[in-house]
Amino acid sequence: MLFVDAGDFTGDDTWPGRRQTETLIEGMGALEYRVTNLAQRELGHGYAALLERKQKARFEFVSANVVWQDTAEPIVAPGTVITVPLRDGAKAKSLRVGFIGLTRNNPAFLKEGPDGRRIVTIDHLQAAAKHVPEIRKKADIVVALVAMDLESARQLARTVKDIDLVLGGQGGFQTRADDFPEDTKFGRTRLMAIGDQGKVVGEVRLVFDAARAIVSAQRNLINLGREWPDEPVLAALMEKTRTVINDYNRDQAGAASPFEPARAAGAPAIQAAAVPPTAPAPAIVPAFTGSARCEACHESAFSTWKGSAHAHAFDILVQRRQDYNPLCVGCHTIGHKQTHGFVDATRTPDLLHVGCEACHGPSSLHPETVEAGYGRTGTDRCVTCHTRENSPDYNPAEYVPKIRHWDEPPAAGR
Repeated sequence: MLFVDAGDFTGDDTWPGRRQTETLIEGMGALEYRVTNLAQRELGHGYAALLERKQKARFEFVSANVVWQDTAEPIVAPGTVITVPLRDGAKAKSLRVGFIGLTRNNPAFLKEGPDGRRIVTIDHLQAAAKHVPEIRKKADIVVALVAMDLESARQLARTVKDIDLVLGGQGGFQTRADDFPEDTKFGRTRLMAIGDQGKVVGEVRLVFDAARAIVSAQRNLINLGREWPDEPVLAALMEKTRTVINDYNRDQAGAASPFEPARAAGAPAIQAAAVPPTAPAPAIVPAFTGSARCEACHESAFSTWKGSAHAHAFDILVQRRQDYNPLCVGCHTIGHKQTHGFVDATRTPDLLHVGCEACHGPSSLHPETVEAGYGRTGTDRCVTCHTRENSPDYNPAEYVPKIRHWDEPPAAGR
């Protein structure tokens, strides 16, 4: 069995993004990955960071079309050949699997290397045409690991005839598991795309004849849902990384004061400029005020909310040490990233949990200046947070009754 990756797995160029990338490389090593495509994101933290990761990685990086601009030579090996032992009873004892790495050609891609050398991409079809025959001489089968859109991957399969498998994973593109015409099979070449974000594992099972030619290729897409238990070593590694990043985000939030810095001793006071009498009054922007303010007038609805999981939604993040994860807090608080909305647990404690305004909107102008109709919403709003990825068990028929605090509309004709 071989574990491989199509590339573009590097995180954003931030401290959390770098830490996540290093954890991913460590996890891939623990799973005994053998080779990965070096795609454009792998240079997102700079060439020096890539060299450090190559030294730490327990797998190879390959790319045929990420090259030095001055020589057009790849910055890493264009491909590699791995000898894989076959099962007991097979007529051959091993199989030589050749890999080539390819990313989409991006004319705007430019990275600095050592001594002022520049790194660019070149046409992936030309690079494949040059290097695949070289790999084919040393291998029984050739596999292209590609970070490109699905149509570009199909074009590669149609154009370069010596490739047996094209394996990719960019964006949400996924292929069928069968050989649908003009979708996954092009002559000898079979194609498989599994999407991105590590939510799906692509499995390819190959059957060979005595001459090591492929006679059957079975492809499966395995969705990594809750039915799959965590691997203990990886689970511990992920938990450690999540905690460290959450602590980092907490420290950053603590360092960012919402108040003006104290005036130095002896510094003149800053006088606000007088507003001309003819200047229009600034528009009043509705603000979030917190759920407690709603109880006085909406006691029954508030009581229902208070007994629901929504009223304790932020506690889940605290328990899992994700209370400073910007990817999580938006669905566990009120008004995150909106004007006068949730900032963090210290500065905006009244906006914790999925409170009334999370669904009904900011309430500072209600009821004094907002007419009847304020806060109208519907259960279709639930799926903004209860997505398939975040809430795979979400079932409206089961979930909505738990938070329902409104009367049913009158039936037609009544």
